[in-house]
Amino acid sequence: MSARVPRAVYYALASNIVVALCKFAAAAYTNSGATLAEAAHSSADCLNQVLLIAGRRASSEQPDEMHPLGFGRETHFYAVLVALQFFLIGGLLSVGIGVWRLWHGATLDHLGIAAGVLLGSAAVEGFALRASIRSIDRRHRKGGLWRWFRETGQVEVMLSIGEDSAALAGVLVSLAGTALAAATGWPGFDALGSIGVGCVMMTTAVVSLREIKSLIVGEAARTGVRNEMRAWLEAREEIERVVSLVVLRWSDSLVVAVQAEMVAQRSADELVRTVDRIEHALQDAFPDARWVFFEPELLEHGDHPP
Repeated sequence: MSARVPRAVYYALASNIVVALCKFAAAAYTNSGATLAEAAHSSADCLNQVLLIAGRRASSEQPDEMHPLGFGRETHFYAVLVALQFFLIGGLLSVGIGVWRLWHGATLDHLGIAAGVLLGSAAVEGFALRASIRSIDRRHRKGGLWRWFRETGQVEVMLSIGEDSAALAGVLVSLAGTALAAATGWPGFDALGSIGVGCVMMTTAVVSLREIKSLIVGEAARTGVRNEMRAWLEAREEIERVVSLVVLRWSDSLVVAVQAEMVAQRSADELVRTVDRIEHALQDAFPDARWVFFEPELLEHGDHPP
């Protein structure tokens, strides 16, 4: 398995480092809680990208006797750490900053500078999000970004796009709080903006954890992929009927298990050669199918669950 880290992760890391430094400087100068929450948000994102890169490196280890399918799912463990860190450090810390400032009635200075930094951050985050989305294969996002998010096995890209989306939404929430504080003269709106940033982050973390859990439990490939694979198998002249087809996502790859009634073969050796030919042809037609397990079935064995 390749150790290549998806470009979306690097896009997110680079943008978050630049944005975090700008936000911390602006927060220190303006005493804006919403901007400070955004700085914490971007700092959490930086740590997240480092964890995702570490996870991808760990997943590149070669299969061994105890892990015959490799270490591809190592990325899921790191993804859980990322989502939990996003919830605890990013989300709860932002809410805590907002609550503390709301309780103590902290004042604000130089709101124009804070707004300017946030607008600049929105531009950077928007560019990073666009670049991350464009890194997805066009075929995989035909059904829309949300469908891709629900069906992808690339947890690093999923989390990077989720974080970029949350970052952009958080900046807009912070801008709204800062603008209202400037318009009304009540700094509480800035504190509420900080709380809003935390809520955005925690919501993103919960949604991401739900998807990661599904992948850890074991999730089938996209419906379109399964249908295409079944149609490909049924079109093979060596196959009489596809009895069962299971296509399981394993990180970036697929595990395929096929049971099929075969056209009568002249000998057992010929049957083995036919099965080998089908397995190799299937992997050529579907490059993501890293493991293929093909089991010939006889009609007298009865039907099997689909």
